[in-house]
Amino acid sequence: MKPLFLLAAALTLLPALTFAQSNFKPGYVVTLKGDTLRGEINQKEWFGNPKSVEFKSAAGVKTYTVDDIGYFELLNSSIYQRYSGEISMDETNTSKLQTGVDSTQKQDVVFLRVEQNGPNVTLYSYIDAKKTRFFIGDNKTGQIKELVYRIYYLPDHGVQTRIENIFIPQLYDLAIKYNPTSEKLKTEIENSAYNLPDLKSISQKLNNMFVDKKTYGGKSAWKFFAGLGINATLFTTSNSGTSQGYKFYNAKNTTSVYPAVAAGVNLYPNPSVGKLIVRGEVMVTGAAYKNSVDLYFNQPDIPKSDFNVKEFLVIINPQVIYNIYNTANFKFFIDAGMSYAFVKTTGNSIYNSHLQTTIPNYLSLSSGLISFPVKLGITVAKKVDIYISYSTPAAITNSRDYSIDATSIKAGINYEF
Repeated sequence: MKPLFLLAAALTLLPALTFAQSNFKPGYVVTLKGDTLRGEINQKEWFGNPKSVEFKSAAGVKTYTVDDIGYFELLNSSIYQRYSGEISMDETNTSKLQTGVDSTQKQDVVFLRVEQNGPNVTLYSYIDAKKTRFFIGDNKTGQIKELVYRIYYLPDHGVQTRIENIFIPQLYDLAIKYNPTSEKLKTEIENSAYNLPDLKSISQKLNNMFVDKKTYGGKSAWKFFAGLGINATLFTTSNSGTSQGYKFYNAKNTTSVYPAVAAGVNLYPNPSVGKLIVRGEVMVTGAAYKNSVDLYFNQPDIPKSDFNVKEFLVIINPQVIYNIYNTANFKFFIDAGMSYAFVKTTGNSIYNSHLQTTIPNYLSLSSGLISFPVKLGITVAKKVDIYISYSTPAAITNSRDYSIDATSIKAGINYEF
C-alpha cells in the first residue's frame, strides 16, 4: 500500500536526515585556560547531560569535551558547567533497588546543567542512564557537592524500603549561612522532595531572589491545535464463502470516505530544539460498511442481500512525534502511537432479497476499537501540519465465527495556535 511505501522510504532516509542536520544557536564556550569563544553551539535533543558539544565559529566547526572547556552557554537557553568530583552510583529506581545502604561513588568529569543561579548558590542537575542527580554549588567557596538522596530495601524486612533525605540537612546548612532569619525557607526545606521544582524554589530563596527572570532552558511548553481531514476506511471480511455457518458469504472489500475533525494539545519537552513532541489528540469521524452478499451458502441463483452499518467514531489518540528534518520554517516528521475509538453504530441490518424481509441487529459489533497508527507529514510556517496516516486493522465485529476488519488511511491538515 502507498502509505506503507512512504513509511518505508522515510525510515530508509532517517539516518541520513538525522545525522546531516544541525541546529546551531548563538552561544559561547569558556576554555580551561579561561578564554571565552563566541559563536554558535549545535543544540541537540539531549536525553541526559551531553558529553561533548559542537561549536561553530569563523574558524569552522570544532567538538569540545570536558577536556577542553569548563563552561558553555546557549544564549537564552541551556547552561552547562564542568564538574570534576564524586558522583553517586546507587539505584533509586524502585524496580532495581538493592538491600541495604549503597554508598558507592565514582570519580568522574562531566558537564552539569545549571538549573538556578544567584549570588550565593547554584543548583545543577546531572542525568545519565542510571538516574537523575542534583548538585548544589556554594558560590562563595567554589565548592560543588551532590545533594544526596537514597532509597533501599531494609535487610530482613522483605520489600520494606527506607528513604534517606540527606539533601535536607545539606540545604539547611546553606540556609543558616545565607538566609538565617527565614523560618519559611527552613520549613520549605524540611518538607521538600528530591525533584527540580522543589529544589529550584529553595535555591532561589537561598539566593534571596524574589523573582528569577533568567532563562535556563529545558522548560516544556504546551500548544493547542485543531484540524480537518478525511478518513478512508477499507473493510475486509475474513473467511466469507469458504464454509457453512457464517453470517453471509462472498462479501467484497469495500471502502468508505468520511470527513474528520481533530483537536488536541502538543507538549514540547524541549521547545528550544523542538525535535520531540508528545501529542494528545481527539478526532471525530465516521465510517460506513455497505455490501451486497449471499445469505445462502453455495446457492448462487438466490438474489444477493444488502447489508449496511454506519459508525460514528470518537478517537482518542496519544502519540509521539519526531521531527526527522527540523528547521524553523520546515519540518518533516514521523508519528506513532495508539488509538482507541469509541463507536456508536446505526443500521446493522440486512435486507433478505429472497424473503423480502429486513433483519435488524444482524451482527455482533464492537463498541470500541484499538489500533496503532503511523503518520508521516510536514510542518510549514511553524504552525501548519500536513499529514497522511495508516492505522493497523481493527475488527468491528465481536465473533469468533466471522470478522470484518477496518483499516484506516487518513489525511489532513492541522493548525497550531
